[in-house]
Amino acid sequence: MTLGDLPATADVVIVGAGSAGCVVAERLSRDPDRTVLLIERGSSQWPTEAVRDLRGLPIGFGSPYAVSHEEPSGLAVVRGRGLGGSSSVNGGYFMRWHADDFVDWPSGWRIDEIGASYAELDGRGGTMSVSPFADDELAEVTTRFESYWSDIVPVRPPADAWPIVGLNRVRSNRDGMVRRTAAEAYLRGALDRPNLTIGADAEVDALRWSGAEVTGVVVGDTVVGAGEVILCAGAIGTAVILLRSGLAGGADPDVLAVREHREVLVHYRSRVDGPPTALLQSVVHTVDDLEIRCYSSDMARYIEGLPPVGPAIGVAVMRPGTRGTVRIVGGAPIVDLGVVDVAEAARLERGVAAVTEMLRSAAFADIVESGSVAVDPVVRTSQHAWGSMPMGTLTDGLGGVAGVRGLRIVDGSILPTAGRSGPHATVMMLASRIAAVLADR
Repeated sequence: MTLGDLPATADVVIVGAGSAGCVVAERLSRDPDRTVLLIERGSSQWPTEAVRDLRGLPIGFGSPYAVSHEEPSGLAVVRGRGLGGSSSVNGGYFMRWHADDFVDWPSGWRIDEIGASYAELDGRGGTMSVSPFADDELAEVTTRFESYWSDIVPVRPPADAWPIVGLNRVRSNRDGMVRRTAAEAYLRGALDRPNLTIGADAEVDALRWSGAEVTGVVVGDTVVGAGEVILCAGAIGTAVILLRSGLAGGADPDVLAVREHREVLVHYRSRVDGPPTALLQSVVHTVDDLEIRCYSSDMARYIEGLPPVGPAIGVAVMRPGTRGTVRIVGGAPIVDLGVVDVAEAARLERGVAAVTEMLRSAAFADIVESGSVAVDPVVRTSQHAWGSMPMGTLTDGLGGVAGVRGLRIVDGSILPTAGRSGPHATVMMLASRIAAVLADR
């Protein structure tokens, strides 16, 4: 669909056809009397199986499926674009949060309801075709990683959906070695609904609002009226739209806070070079809220244009997450991932020491070249920004923006706490639950 094809009005305008937007659009458009417009700034072309292959990450410079934001330290902050959003380009990691990560969520988010919404996605016959990686799919270093840690920490049976503090085989949204995206799972089957319109190659610049009510969206020179606008553009994309619209919550109208999982990589030179496989197949969750990530190979093997630096084990601080910001400078979004504080730095140092000890141990002697273990001096990013409009403070338990009628946010922006796993599965769970409640109203 081209920009000129956008309708003048819709009952619901959803901004962003990514992991959350596809879920919300499908669920709300089940009612034939409700007109739904889904607007996506990326292309209307469906990512092919070659693009969705888990043995690659199509996020390199110039990729039509990704957008990179400026970050003051020089790190690339990358997000997916197009139908399926980041679910089309990520590593296929689809892990629930731990059950006790939801203790401080607002009322209305009971753990049984959360579990049921997860199960829609990752249960038997679930929409996202989730399965753990099998033993014969593991990279050699992953097999050795699991053997090492299974003597030290508890081990979660791969079929169990809820992660534990201990060793967790990664569960992945996939059909074989092809990512199962939110667009494939939710949007494709709804394309023939006459009440659902998809406007691609159309970027929402701002929201149209008057008084305390949002009445539509601005796309270039076009204004589309809406009974309700639901922002599903991700923690960064949604923050940019709110800032440009003058609707950012909090004390400073020119900045929104975000949180991020900062990560340190421990590199080594490998003695083995097996066949390509998925990037991340096993992790350890520690008692002090770190995630130790066993990457299968050099990142350069997955991302075109990235210079090779050797494979790595990652150590990421998961809770509470490093504080960062999003602001608009000269009309352009600036994402600042922040700096780890003293406590986070100390935890990272402990995790890095444990990983270094592992890689230098006899268990890895035939995999890791002697003397090659080196800690990357740069504290990097997991590409997991969240929490710019958290539930319970700036939004309510269904993403409604405090003090503003006609506006709702359903994406990682509204996560009110951090989790000990990455956020992808939880963002989709959140979208599934909120959309189901809204559909019944």
